[in-house]
Amino acid sequence: MEMTILKFSNTHDADSALERALAAEGDRKPWLHDVAVVRRPLIGKISIRVTFEDGDKPIEIKRGDLASEGLDAGAMTGYLVGSLIGPLHADMAAMEGATRGRAAGKELGDKLMFVDEIKQVLPRGSSALVLVATPEVNDQLVQVFASDSPEIIRRDLAREVEQRLHTFEEKVRQSQAAQA
Repeated sequence: MEMTILKFSNTHDADSALERALAAEGDRKPWLHDVAVVRRPLIGKISIRVTFEDGDKPIEIKRGDLASEGLDAGAMTGYLVGSLIGPLHADMAAMEGATRGRAAGKELGDKLMFVDEIKQVLPRGSSALVLVATPEVNDQLVQVFASDSPEIIRRDLAREVEQRLHTFEEKVRQSQAAQA
């Protein structure tokens, strides 16, 4: 698996580009519906919008929202990240996320949603499209948005995601042991 980030210079450029691509090719390239939109406005919080299969209704999460949502936020964050990785991981990540709950909501959200990495590559006043998929699908992503001339960042995630899940599992065990 690999993560591809297509970085745009304006806060709303990624949204616009994705809408155009979905209208033109969404029926022929179903993976376009799995592309997340990340916005980092000049003022305010980072927001990450993803679309789930049920009704294709976009869900937007802003940085910091997770800490206040407790158990549900942990499950939703896990599902969000799992959905970016693949459907098999979504249920597992949602279940693990739910066990963390409010106590680790902020940390969980920041770590699993790659907030630190996003902040490093996405300056204020910009936006990005993010897809976690096979290299072949990410090649298609780059081709679809080539005319928009985004900056392209690609990174192999297999080991990194595995390490984060192991770290997360260990923290869950420690948290459960402390509560016992």
